Amino acid sequence: MTHRWRTALLGFGKIASGYAEDPRQGAWFRYGTHAQVLAEHPCFDWKAVVDPSAAAREHARERWSVCATAPSIEELECADEIEVAVIATPPESRLGMIERMPSLRAVLVEKPLGTDLLAARRFLDACGRRGIHVAVNLPRRYDQKLQALAAGGLEKEWGAATAVFGVYGNGLLNNGTHLIDLIRMLFGEVADVDMAGGGRRFVEGPISGDCNIPFALSMASGLNVMVQPVVFANYREVSLDIWAERGRVQLLNETLFCQAAPVAGNRQLSGASEIAHEQTVREVMGLSDALYHAYDNLAATLNAGIALACSGAEALVTMAVVESIRARAGIL
Repeated sequence: MTHRWRTALLGFGKIASGYAEDPRQGAWFRYGTHAQVLAEHPCFDWKAVVDPSAAAREHARERWSVCATAPSIEELECADEIEVAVIATPPESRLGMIERMPSLRAVLVEKPLGTDLLAARRFLDACGRRGIHVAVNLPRRYDQKLQALAAGGLEKEWGAATAVFGVYGNGLLNNGTHLIDLIRMLFGEVADVDMAGGGRRFVEGPISGDCNIPFALSMASGLNVMVQPVVFANYREVSLDIWAERGRVQLLNETLFCQAAPVAGNRQLSGASEIAHEQTVREVMGLSDALYHAYDNLAATLNAGIALACSGAEALVTMAVVESIRARAGIL
């Protein structure tokens, strides 16, 4: 029988459970919260919830039938039994949390890894000294259709990317991190960062001190990616518009959909080409099940030594790019 890893969910906010109550999200996301996965996944034994809010703890007991709840890790009676911690708290308290769980084998962490790069490295170093696997919930890394594009499917079908444009909002530290990580996933490493055309920056988002900044990424491959922020009060978006040799590929609605159109003969000039937008094909991507696959991947790492799809080290590289943009913008 497969070992069921004794698991605690630390922090019981929106990504932990709250989004499961949103009917709009439920229509498109089978697994939008950690609670939805932990309630079903056969490899994890959901033992406990830790959250300072009495209402959150009551919700965990009544909605999800979690018996062991506590306002802090110090007050969790079964803390010494926990093998996997899903950490959905702000980053400031995470080091202290893992120190209270002597049996810990792995953590699944929400970004950011730390309040800054130094704090993130301290967290990863502390986990490394104890042999604790660190997986990070950057969900597009676990979308199996995006994985296929990143593994060569994009270039095989559409040719090499020649121009890429990105859109994000609700904060560079917040959704900007997701977009930059997706760019790295699809196009490799970032060689340099710069500001994009002096476009306006504005404050919007859930993270204190965050800002929305237009920027440009120069990839090691020579590809340039231009990124602009949009106001989430108007509409939400985290997207990529990829102009490739044989067509245009767009990852839209926060990458929930992919639409693509091929190159065809130009309608104005013989011997020239254009994008045949009337031939656009639209496909639902795999974001609905991505969080479940994050747990699949973590279980495979624990049970069989399979590599993590999004390790702490991988997320740290993305975090360094974000900090470089903030430094270039004069925020740090």
